[in-house]
Amino acid sequence: MQILVVDDNRLIREMVSAIITHEGYTPFSASGAEEAHTVLNNTAIDLILMDVEMPNVNGFELTRQIRTRLKEQWLPIIFLTGQTNDQHLAEGIDAGGDDYLTKPVNSVILSAKIRAMSRIAQMKAALDEANQQLLKLTHVDSLTEAINRRGMDEALDRAWRVAQREKTELSIVLLDIDHFKPYNDNYGHPQGDECLKSFSKILQGQLFRPADLLARYGGEEFMIILPNTPVEGAKMLADRIIIALADNNIPHEFSSTCAHVTASLGITSTRFGAKNAASLIEQTDKALYVAKHSGRNQHICFADMLTDSTAHLV
Repeated sequence: MQILVVDDNRLIREMVSAIITHEGYTPFSASGAEEAHTVLNNTAIDLILMDVEMPNVNGFELTRQIRTRLKEQWLPIIFLTGQTNDQHLAEGIDAGGDDYLTKPVNSVILSAKIRAMSRIAQMKAALDEANQQLLKLTHVDSLTEAINRRGMDEALDRAWRVAQREKTELSIVLLDIDHFKPYNDNYGHPQGDECLKSFSKILQGQLFRPADLLARYGGEEFMIILPNTPVEGAKMLADRIIIALADNNIPHEFSSTCAHVTASLGITSTRFGAKNAASLIEQTDKALYVAKHSGRNQHICFADMLTDSTAHLV
């Protein structure tokens, strides 16, 4: 644990820090609010020992400030105070404190409270990890490790709202593995699963920004969500995917398009008049339909397809 001691008295800071060091933990110290915020900005603190009676900003007010800035994070705070009346204790709890120690600080009690907070922190960390695993189970496709349909819907909705608020362009790509049914029928479903996993890995390898998101739309269909990306960037990504599939050369001798696994891709962006995320998906679906029925192993953009000879397919 890394423990921050906030006290305007240098002697108390040094004494409490010595106890912390003796217990095998790492102390940091601050003489007031400004120094405390500086430490919190630069260090991952696990516990704060907070003096209450400090000039300028007292311990209660500083605790309120810390709770405001760390809304999503539980950070235990133990007050150090010379007062013991009930009203004072109640005010501290209301301010966001978790426990109290009266001054002068008893080293045995302080050590015990630090150990107790350490156990609580460990239990919370284990709970957070379990919650993350649960979130992964509900939002990640177990076979391909891409985001599942539920996660995709939520991510696309968020990306749409951000694009509308910040006036940026959002592009999406809908992909379908060409002739996947014959692949499954002839190679078998276990090999089909391996194909899906390899296909997903190839797609993920073409995404270079943390915000870009790969999702399994359903069956052999995948979607790529590209926040803050012009449609020209989505087309470049589609070109890279087609080349990467050719380079990986996953055999597909039962395809009437090519001897290796290929994909058809539909592309669109918020530039082309979609009213919501659902209509954005409809546009990519139409573009994908044209890509599949005009030769496969290619990408078609929703905006382009109505101006060429494939328009009659829509």
